[in-house]
Amino acid sequence: MLKNFTGFTLVELMVTIAVAAILLSIGAPSLISLYESTRVDNNIRKINDTLVFARNQAINYGNAVTVCAYESESSCKAGTDWSTGIRIFSTADSTKSLRVIEGFHSSDIVKSSVETITFSTDGLATGGSIIYCANAKASSAKGVIVNIGGLIAYGETGISC
Repeated sequence: MLKNFTGFTLVELMVTIAVAAILLSIGAPSLISLYESTRVDNNIRKINDTLVFARNQAINYGNAVTVCAYESESSCKAGTDWSTGIRIFSTADSTKSLRVIEGFHSSDIVKSSVETITFSTDGLATGGSIIYCANAKASSAKGVIVNIGGLIAYGETGISC
């Protein structure tokens, strides 16, 4: 008596795996660019939120607040390369950080137009911009701009890495 077997044959399984591998190899590069785009968007929002926090701290507590490149909990890194992170501190006590972002993705570039951005007690700022580029690609560049009136905006800037 013959039995009916259900399931896949070895040939069917191999063909299915081959088709899946071809589709994945075609789709993988677009997933990488999606990942980079999402990383840039998330980090630029994080930088924006950090600057908004700094401005609010300056207004609410009546002390000037400075934003700079992170070197340690109690010091700023000299220069305009902010890839190591961002540090916020009150000028009343510069050794104590109010908030810290410790570094970004190792292949990304974070550059500022100034060494520090300081918010005064009335919300005004020294002004400047911060540009974030994934894998040093100008096409992925987004930025945050702070004008001297304290207005903070982020998005496509047209500024290259």
